[in-house]
Amino acid sequence: MTELDASGALTPRGDADVEAASGADGALGAPPGAARRQTVWADVRIYLGAVVVALVVNAVLLLAIGADPLVAYRQILSSSLGSVAALAQTLNRMTPLLLGSAAVAFAMRAGYVNLGVDGQIYGGAILATGTAFALYGLPAAVVLPAVLVAAILGGGTVALLPAVLRARRGVNELFTTVMLNFVAFYAADYLSTGPWTDPVAGEAISVPIGAEARLPGFLTGGGHIGILLALPLVVAMAWWLRRTRAGFEFRAVGGNPRAAQFGGVSLVATGVVALVVSGLVAGLAGGIEVTGVHRRLILGLTPNFGYMAVLIAVLARRSPLGAIPAAFGFAVLIVGSDSLQRSVGLPASAVFLFQAVVVLAVLYFEVRRGGVLAAVRGRVGR
Repeated sequence: MTELDASGALTPRGDADVEAASGADGALGAPPGAARRQTVWADVRIYLGAVVVALVVNAVLLLAIGADPLVAYRQILSSSLGSVAALAQTLNRMTPLLLGSAAVAFAMRAGYVNLGVDGQIYGGAILATGTAFALYGLPAAVVLPAVLVAAILGGGTVALLPAVLRARRGVNELFTTVMLNFVAFYAADYLSTGPWTDPVAGEAISVPIGAEARLPGFLTGGGHIGILLALPLVVAMAWWLRRTRAGFEFRAVGGNPRAAQFGGVSLVATGVVALVVSGLVAGLAGGIEVTGVHRRLILGLTPNFGYMAVLIAVLARRSPLGAIPAAFGFAVLIVGSDSLQRSVGLPASAVFLFQAVVVLAVLYFEVRRGGVLAAVRGRVGR
């Protein structure tokens, strides 16, 4: 919450102060601890209710196509969590979803919406692949960090243009970030079918990167340590937003830009930081996909990770920490639903239908509580 001191500067107020003033549900004078408990239990009820509704609706859909819902749900859990190898694949899928959704949530906290995560993932993947080729043969202790740093910079570079256009010309980032998705996609298409193409493969993939540029394994079944890189980064983002003065000013811009500007916060600088940092985080996801999963640049590197990241960020209420369980749940659903195509003959598009049901169920309960309306109120009309 924004408070102005005697000099007119913004002064952070703690979460307890905010809750004491307004309460979790707007009740004036509610004790801080009680307000926090009310908020937690309200969140639990929302998500438990959404899960129950989603399970029931998806069960009806499964029955409509002649599948046994209990068999399908058991298959989803066993194929995504039933073994160490299955868990490894789920964590592999969770990593880009977590980084992408944390990137979107970070920008949202300042009032900006980054719809260019797919393009930033491709930007990170392109620079990671190029760096791996350029440093081929050097020690892994040199190559792998350089490749990941290049991936981070690649994502930030793709996000820089929308940030500058928003800061200098007032161009809405919704349009520029989406358009750059196509630019990055076709850049990857050119490289994977042209200078870097694998002549043996016969499709849009590059030659493999060297072993020195690959992430070490984690667990078994093709797992990699990408999740061990993503989790500390997301926690650090959440800490910065909640525990630093700069993070408070960042959130103040998203909550009330006019008051933040009156208190001395630069809206231009905040917008650039929001979008560029968001791109940096998304770029790391592209580097991890290249070095840990595909080990080359491929055209299908991001199967709509960016748009799923937006959904996860909304479900997480623009919280990087909240994105952790939400991204894990989506990863379980994706990995588990993929196996249903083989076990019960479910169409490939069914996974998107399942995701849509889950999202709609959560949003329904959120709207009933008023959480979504409050979250997006500051964004409408910007």
